[in-house]
Amino acid sequence: MRRPATGLTLHQVRPRGPLRVVVQSFWWARGEAAGRGEPLELLHPDGGLGMVFDFATPPRREARHGAGPAWVDGPSLRTAGLAVTADLALLGVRFLPGRGAALLGEAPERLAEAGLLPAAALRRRALATLHERLREIDDGMARVALLERELLGWLRQSEAPSPLLGAALEWQRRRRGQGSVAELAEALSVSQRQLQRQFRRHLGLSPKQYARTLRVAHGRELIKRTAGPGALAEVAYDAGYFDQAHFVHDFTAVTGLTPGEYRRHVRWREDERGPVAPLPRVLLSHQP
Repeated sequence: MRRPATGLTLHQVRPRGPLRVVVQSFWWARGEAAGRGEPLELLHPDGGLGMVFDFATPPRREARHGAGPAWVDGPSLRTAGLAVTADLALLGVRFLPGRGAALLGEAPERLAEAGLLPAAALRRRALATLHERLREIDDGMARVALLERELLGWLRQSEAPSPLLGAALEWQRRRRGQGSVAELAEALSVSQRQLQRQFRRHLGLSPKQYARTLRVAHGRELIKRTAGPGALAEVAYDAGYFDQAHFVHDFTAVTGLTPGEYRRHVRWREDERGPVAPLPRVLLSHQP
């Protein structure tokens, strides 16, 4: 269980059996009054997509209310801000990059373009019906068990994963997004055009877009561990950027925060006394 400074209590459960190759985690979250207005939980992109069920007042994300009682959170290129309120109650599944769309029977590019796709817009999965079944259960683990059974059925009906895409994603993850598309294509003995098609078909993003997501994620982790004069230049270099300016550009484009603002955000979360000054509201798609 994780209860960050925003007042959000988060429980995560790892998948079991065959679902381990398609699901990152199952999770449920409840909001509590944090005593400092209405804080935001930052939801960072990771190349994957999610499925979310709401059991209380519709949450507000990106300055908009949620898309009904259930929705799909498509692959994203930007961090989103989830407003944490005392009556927040959500349940979700986070899929591994390149795997969720096949289970849902949707084109990843359609999910990426939609952002938050309401249950009614899905063509193959009756999420509204599933939401009603989940609502009848009060216990978080029991709800996860029902989701597992449902997803196992979907998995048996879904398209097999692409070995080429799996190898490409692993290559990029090992290098934390560093390395060009040309280098990736050469390493896998395929053309760049073939790689582009595989990424678009199964991930909904291009190889370059996914790589930037990984590089910025690595940059976030480095910022948490570094401080002092010259630290940002060191972070930029370790994250694979030629200079600090390009790192700041990418970091801000993805997270909506400059590296300095993000460092203050991290320090605020670690400080039980709360922020010294108001943080910028990130009104822009799972970790600090």
